[in-house]
Amino acid sequence: MDRSLIVAKVVPTAEDRVAEIFAESDATELPGLVGVRHRSLYRLHDLYVHLLETEAPAQGAVEEARGHPEFVRVSERLRPYISPYLPTWRSPRDAMAHCFYRYDAPGRQSHRYDALGRQS
Repeated sequence: MDRSLIVAKVVPTAEDRVAEIFAESDATELPGLVGVRHRSLYRLHDLYVHLLETEAPAQGAVEEARGHPEFVRVSERLRPYISPYLPTWRSPRDAMAHCFYRYDAPGRQSHRYDALGRQS
């Protein structure tokens, strides 16, 4: 399983609308195609954080899904509410936070990640 955090800006009053858009999309085939096992959306003021747990690394799965009609539809519907955190954003990969430390309970392994997000 892979965990990813997508970071962006959100219209603070749009929580319900954004949740509705994702709920409708999560009822389609798209989560299964991408391998989504869990999704949580968070907001702190105008900061949007999207926790995504996928079967395979999310970067590749999300990039592959970009052309899927449902992905395009969701992206268009979110556009009024979600905007890039950085003006240099070019793709979903640019919105993914870099994990530099992870703790797992005893009996599970903790991981460090290199600059490309690979376990080291």
